[in-house]
Amino acid sequence: MPKVVPGYKAEARARIANAAERLFSEKGFRATTMDDVAARLGVSKGALYLYFPSKVDLLREIQAGSRRVARSWIADALARPDPVDALVSDFERMTRRMLEPKETALWFEILAEAAHDPAIRSALRFDHDEDRRMMRRFVAELERQGRIASDTDAELLAFLVLGLFRGAVWDLSVGYSPTTTARLLRAAIRTILPAPGARSGEARPPRAPSGRSRAFPGPR
Repeated sequence: MPKVVPGYKAEARARIANAAERLFSEKGFRATTMDDVAARLGVSKGALYLYFPSKVDLLREIQAGSRRVARSWIADALARPDPVDALVSDFERMTRRMLEPKETALWFEILAEAAHDPAIRSALRFDHDEDRRMMRRFVAELERQGRIASDTDAELLAFLVLGLFRGAVWDLSVGYSPTTTARLLRAAIRTILPAPGARSGEARPPRAPSGRSRAFPGPR
């Protein structure tokens, strides 16, 4: 019988994912084995497989944890007087950890692995789709609260805003100034998501096409 990880199932899954994330950062994704994760936790590999059949499943769990954190940031941002400023501030805090050398190396390694590993590519695609859904809900809630114009295409706006965040991560990972990147990110998002009644001549977000047809084929 495999030695079972102590704790309730959700707590055990979180404990395993945290250990795996630390190992991926220390050793790299490819070099880390399920044996390494089991040894770090002091359990048998058989017990580990009861929760996660593969390293890619561990990666998916780590991604899910990151999305839970992001959802809490978005909920908090929507409750603030300035949601854009709050969200960018949270992004700055997140990137301080992400941009540690080992974290940056891990991110690039996983992207490289995805080029020839369909399972990793599928995990990254799923995570990207979920990020897009989350951002679309953020934009839709801004519209519902009257914080942005109501005649815009929420899906296209979400695509653009998410693209700005991802572009900022890339800039930071190759050495651009965090202060400058955050300033430009705020300005760019405000250009895309202006308040209702923006002055004539100011940038306006894309209007929804006639009939509300989808401007970008994203996930539902």
